[in-house]
Amino acid sequence: MQLGLAIAVALLIIGVVAWPLVAKRRRQAAELANGTPQTDAGALDDVYEAIRTLQMEHSLGRISDADFPEQLDEYRRQAALILRDMDREAADKENG
Repeated sequence: MQLGLAIAVALLIIGVVAWPLVAKRRRQAAELANGTPQTDAGALDDVYEAIRTLQMEHSLGRISDADFPEQLDEYRRQAALILRDMDREAADKENG
Protein backbone atom coordinates (compact mmCIF):
# COMPACT_ATOMS: atom_id res chain seq x y z
CA MET A 1 0.00 0.00 0.00
CA GLN A 2 2.68 2.50 1.00
CA LEU A 3 4.87 1.47 -1.91
CA GLY A 4 2.00 2.07 -4.32
CA LEU A 5 1.36 5.49 -2.82
CA ALA A 6 5.06 6.37 -3.01
CA ILE A 7 5.17 5.34 -6.67
CA ALA A 8 2.05 7.37 -7.44
CA VAL A 9 3.50 10.47 -5.76
CA ALA A 10 6.83 10.02 -7.58
CA LEU A 11 5.03 9.75 -10.93
CA LEU A 12 3.01 12.85 -10.14
CA ILE A 13 6.17 14.81 -9.34
CA ILE A 14 7.84 13.63 -12.54
CA GLY A 15 4.74 14.60 -14.49
CA VAL A 16 4.60 18.09 -12.99
CA VAL A 17 8.27 18.68 -13.77
CA ALA A 18 8.21 17.14 -17.24
CA TRP A 19 4.91 18.58 -18.51
CA PRO A 20 6.19 22.03 -19.54
CA LEU A 21 9.07 20.45 -21.43
CA VAL A 22 6.84 17.96 -23.22
CA ALA A 23 4.26 20.62 -24.04
CA LYS A 24 6.97 22.92 -25.38
CA ARG A 25 8.36 20.21 -27.65
CA ARG A 26 4.90 19.35 -28.94
CA ARG A 27 4.17 22.99 -29.68
CA GLN A 28 7.53 23.48 -31.38
CA ALA A 29 6.94 20.40 -33.54
CA ALA A 30 3.49 21.66 -34.51
CA GLU A 31 4.86 25.11 -35.27
CA LEU A 32 7.60 23.66 -37.44
CA ALA A 33 4.98 21.69 -39.34
CA ASN A 34 2.88 24.85 -39.76
CA GLY A 35 5.85 27.12 -40.42
CA THR A 36 5.13 29.46 -37.49
CA PRO A 37 7.89 29.83 -34.89
CA GLN A 38 7.13 29.90 -31.16
CA THR A 39 7.84 33.19 -29.50
CA ASP A 40 9.89 33.55 -26.35
CA ALA A 41 6.81 35.09 -24.77
CA GLY A 42 4.94 31.84 -25.37
CA ALA A 43 7.73 29.84 -23.77
CA LEU A 44 7.78 32.24 -20.84
CA ASP A 45 4.02 31.80 -20.40
CA ASP A 46 4.57 28.03 -20.30
CA VAL A 47 7.14 28.36 -17.52
CA TYR A 48 4.90 30.70 -15.53
CA GLU A 49 2.04 28.22 -15.88
CA ALA A 50 4.33 25.43 -14.68
CA ILE A 51 5.25 27.52 -11.64
CA ARG A 52 1.59 28.15 -10.85
CA THR A 53 0.86 24.43 -11.17
CA LEU A 54 3.82 23.55 -8.97
CA GLN A 55 2.66 26.00 -6.30
CA MET A 56 -0.84 24.59 -6.41
CA GLU A 57 0.41 21.01 -6.16
CA HIS A 58 2.60 22.00 -3.21
CA SER A 59 -0.27 23.75 -1.44
CA LEU A 60 -2.39 20.61 -1.90
CA GLY A 61 0.37 18.51 -0.35
CA ARG A 62 1.20 16.64 -3.54
CA ILE A 63 4.71 18.10 -3.70
CA SER A 64 6.82 17.75 -0.57
CA ASP A 65 8.45 20.65 1.20
CA ALA A 66 11.81 19.11 0.35
CA ASP A 67 11.14 18.86 -3.42
CA PHE A 68 9.32 22.16 -3.89
CA PRO A 69 12.26 24.61 -3.65
CA GLU A 70 14.40 22.56 -6.02
CA GLN A 71 11.68 22.36 -8.67
CA LEU A 72 10.77 26.02 -8.23
CA ASP A 73 14.41 27.04 -8.68
CA GLU A 74 14.60 25.06 -11.92
CA TYR A 75 11.54 26.83 -13.32
CA ARG A 76 12.95 30.18 -12.23
CA ARG A 77 16.21 29.37 -14.05
CA GLN A 78 14.24 28.54 -17.19
CA ALA A 79 12.31 31.82 -16.95
CA ALA A 80 15.53 33.77 -16.41
CA LEU A 81 17.12 32.22 -19.51
CA ILE A 82 14.08 33.07 -21.61
CA LEU A 83 14.03 36.65 -20.31
CA ARG A 84 17.75 36.98 -21.03
CA ASP A 85 17.17 35.79 -24.60
CA MET A 86 14.29 38.24 -25.01
CA ASP A 87 16.51 41.09 -23.76
CA ARG A 88 19.26 40.10 -26.20
CA GLU A 89 16.81 40.01 -29.09
CA ALA A 90 15.47 43.44 -28.15
CA ALA A 91 18.99 44.83 -27.90
CA ASP A 92 19.91 43.33 -31.27
CA LYS A 93 16.87 44.97 -32.86
CA GLU A 94 17.79 48.33 -31.37
CA ASN A 95 21.41 48.06 -32.50
CA GLY A 96 20.86 46.56 -35.72
